[in-house]
Amino acid sequence: MVHALQSAKKILAPDGILINVHDLPVPHVIELQADGKTTRAGWLFAEGDFKIERAAYAAITQVVLDSQFILVDEQDFDFRAYTDGLKEFQDWLAESWDTSIIPDQTLRRIEEISREALSPVKIILKSPARMTKLRMV
Repeated sequence: MVHALQSAKKILAPDGILINVHDLPVPHVIELQADGKTTRAGWLFAEGDFKIERAAYAAITQVVLDSQFILVDEQDFDFRAYTDGLKEFQDWLAESWDTSIIPDQTLRRIEEISREALSPVKIILKSPARMTKLRMV
């Protein structure tokens, strides 16, 4: 990944800016919306303990420490994905994130809330992410 960042320098204008956006290497929050309220159901994990995300942040740190880029700014935010119910959520994960893991207790909580809800349940996946702004040296 350091190589990719070094390659980006070749196409940036002098004093150019590189914006990097990656998920943070932490569990993602699963929330449910139903009956006019939002309830946290648990977390979503990744096989490999977010190895790719950790490597991305190590690469960014390395190019800054090597004085190839200057850290200009960082901002944390949540990506949010919305699905209509558990089946759609599981289908979306199977297509988009096949290394995701929903713990059994979280799955049971989603099923319980869905059974008790008077209105259709929407599932929200909140994925913490960081945008890092780097200036080429």
